[in-house]
Amino acid sequence: MMNLRKILAIGTLVAFSQLSTAETQLPKAAIFDLGSLDTIAALGLESYVVGVPKQGLPDYLKQFNKDSYADIGGLKNPDLTVLKTLNPDLIVITGRQAGQKDALERIGKVKQVDASGDNYWESFSANVSSIAALFNAKDTANKALAELSTDIESTKTGIKGNPTILVVTHNNGSFGLRDEPIATQLLGLEASKVPSNVTPQKRGTRTFTSLSVNNIAEMKPTILFIVDRSAAIGNTKESLDIEKLKSELADQGGQSIQVAYLSPKLWYLSGNGLQSLRMQVKEIADAL
Repeated sequence: MMNLRKILAIGTLVAFSQLSTAETQLPKAAIFDLGSLDTIAALGLESYVVGVPKQGLPDYLKQFNKDSYADIGGLKNPDLTVLKTLNPDLIVITGRQAGQKDALERIGKVKQVDASGDNYWESFSANVSSIAALFNAKDTANKALAELSTDIESTKTGIKGNPTILVVTHNNGSFGLRDEPIATQLLGLEASKVPSNVTPQKRGTRTFTSLSVNNIAEMKPTILFIVDRSAAIGNTKESLDIEKLKSELADQGGQSIQVAYLSPKLWYLSGNGLQSLRMQVKEIADAL
């Protein structure tokens, strides 16, 4: 059960947000998708946010750790009790919360977002525009998208040589191939070819391609980008030992491979937002 202090704090927040909504007719929103949250912040719409999943917030979204925003649970475990108390008009989710979608729809209107498909920029832009439209901010979003597109193109033309890249997700000592359209589609970087003896595996509806250190060394990318899931979800004892990996790569003939460790929460828990995409593009470019 929530303690009295928490109930009173949420009650005050609800009263304030109801007054704000009545004055503006714009939705008060509980946001699980961190990319949508950083888009909302970039568009200056923070005052319409009433709840966020504080446990998974990356550092660049630390302004939402304030008491003025309720903690609505984990990314995979929404706190339905808090959400019912908040009574938001809008709940923005991703596939991580899809298992709770029916329960969430009984609380408020649910919008599920996803940036997938063969054209990442088109999908990303549609997400940003659809979020902005809910707050009557499409013109501001269109301007932000145009500026971001120009910046990405400038970054792309500034890349020297023809580096090949490999992006993997690390989890407790294991590596999996990561299709990263930010690198390949937006920045035009060439992905290293997967060895013919490496085959994808099916796990339910999802497909994974596991890679050994030997596989990575054989692929010989100019640069290996690592998204550390273990670190992102707080399993620090299982996070990647970069120096050990470099040593193992060298033992397998991959001593020339440059290793770049990407910001774990940014890449694993967030992304697909106006702020996060800009930061991700910069991290890749800075490592090249």
